[in-house]
Amino acid sequence: MHKVVIAAWLLLASSLAVAREPTQLMLHKGARVGIVNLMDAEITHFHTSKNLSESFFKTLAVNWRVDSMFADAVSQRLTQLELVPVPEGPTDALMHDRDEHFVDNSVAKGLPKELAREFAQLAGQERLDALIVLAPALNNSAQAAGGSYRKDLPDYLRGWGYVTGDPKARPVLFNATQVLLIGITPDGAKLQAREWGGPYTDEWADYVAPADPKRPPPEMLDQLQPPFARLLTKQAGRVVDWITVTP
Repeated sequence: MHKVVIAAWLLLASSLAVAREPTQLMLHKGARVGIVNLMDAEITHFHTSKNLSESFFKTLAVNWRVDSMFADAVSQRLTQLELVPVPEGPTDALMHDRDEHFVDNSVAKGLPKELAREFAQLAGQERLDALIVLAPALNNSAQAAGGSYRKDLPDYLRGWGYVTGDPKARPVLFNATQVLLIGITPDGAKLQAREWGGPYTDEWADYVAPADPKRPPPEMLDQLQPPFARLLTKQAGRVVDWITVTP
């Protein structure tokens, strides 16, 4: 009986692991691929200190066109594959339900029915064959789904941000985002691949602490746009790798 229980458990564990694996998306040449950004134009500054009263967490608005950054990150690769990149704004429903679907819960094992319906509806309206989506996430194990996340940082950190604390070290960029590849089939929208952003990180090489660390000037935050754009290109590129184009 003990061996039977172990075998059953191993079979279940194996099936769960397979369910999380990405699958190749087959598209024909000329297929239309929607590029959808669900991220806000903001980053988070998390400052650590041995003295808890000196630690702080602050979300800062930036003047970046995140939708354009994301389109730039994937459009060239899609064009090289002879696919048609179609930048699309998210529907009101997707933005309204964004946190419920992507932050409060995880889509690592697949899309919930309501979210799949919303993606299928967007694809149908714009005649799209697939979607590539950038969405926020949280710095936790459920979102990382077997990958790496910052265990030394709070699990409520989301989206893009940077961490300061050690005066002798450069600030580190964190990336709690996810890029999704969604196929549109006769049965609806299906998650084909998902790339968690945790491993895609960098240092803020030219950081100089401002007079008030809680209120950095906009031009200072603009220094972070190029490195985050590079990270996004790598992250999104890994998702595009799961597309196979047929004649």
